[in-house]
Amino acid sequence: MKPLSKLALGVAALALSVLPVQAADYTMILAHSLSDPQHPIYQTFEKIKTDLEAKSGGRIEVQHLPGSAMGGDREAMESMMLGDVQFSPQSTSAAFQFVPELAVFDMPYTLPSDPAKLEKLVNDSAFAGKVKEALDRKGVHFGGILNAGFRNLTTNVEVHSPDDIAKNSLRIRVQENPIHIALWRALGAAPTPVAFPEIYGALQQGVVDGQENPYGHILSQRFYEVQKYVVNTRHIFLANINLINKDWFDSLPADLQATVDEVLRETTAYQWQLQASLEAKQREELAKHLTIIDLTPEQLAAFQAKTTDVEKLIRERAGDEIVDALLADVKAAN
Repeated sequence: MKPLSKLALGVAALALSVLPVQAADYTMILAHSLSDPQHPIYQTFEKIKTDLEAKSGGRIEVQHLPGSAMGGDREAMESMMLGDVQFSPQSTSAAFQFVPELAVFDMPYTLPSDPAKLEKLVNDSAFAGKVKEALDRKGVHFGGILNAGFRNLTTNVEVHSPDDIAKNSLRIRVQENPIHIALWRALGAAPTPVAFPEIYGALQQGVVDGQENPYGHILSQRFYEVQKYVVNTRHIFLANINLINKDWFDSLPADLQATVDEVLRETTAYQWQLQASLEAKQREELAKHLTIIDLTPEQLAAFQAKTTDVEKLIRERAGDEIVDALLADVKAAN
């Protein structure tokens, strides 16, 4: 047989290159508000896309839309519940407006600080089962809790006690969240709701005097450029919860449901390990820009004492059943 010429081989290769790529059987839109590719949770979302497409053999396509491309947290949550977005990771502090039971994660000074105990509590416990049940009732599939760290206060004045907050009449930026507003009011502050993308400008212009977020957010948003101190109050755990439209999940064949759950389980474990490895480095980086104030156990106790009444508000929102489940598992973990 006569060998093919180089031209013929080139034409054949070109023909193959323009053949249409077979479309995926299912599409998952993953929409969230993070915009910093260096943030460990952003990196986790990238890993979810890569792993899910690979492990599904291309049957699921993941469209990763960061930076509030589908709107803010509320809009993304609404779109997920309507089925326009299939996957909407959210902070529980925002999502509880749609699933009231998630308000339980805003219990101040309650969750264990040990990462292993905390991970088991929020992802593999009787309490986690109650979270899953609450989401199921709202048509949402539970995809695990990611660790965004504990919230800490940043300000331009030294704070060692709630009295320091009150005497300086500090205006603290908070989410549009009645629990956070009540907490900071109890601590003597003037809580001021500001949208997340607007925090930097509000600090820079003096609209607010401080804000509260974990180390990772303080770094990625460069809040250290307009603040002098970070006070390690560690008052609330910032839980990022993976939320999937249940109708979409239930429409998948059994093998792909198992694949989605497997990928989310593995990437959740990956993110917790990544967060643990980064926290010390994040603190070192912040120390280059801010004065870090570590509160003594006695000083932390003063903050905790001021916030005990917040539990009543959370019980009104989330219900006694899930609050009691949390407290029982926290007690067992300790």
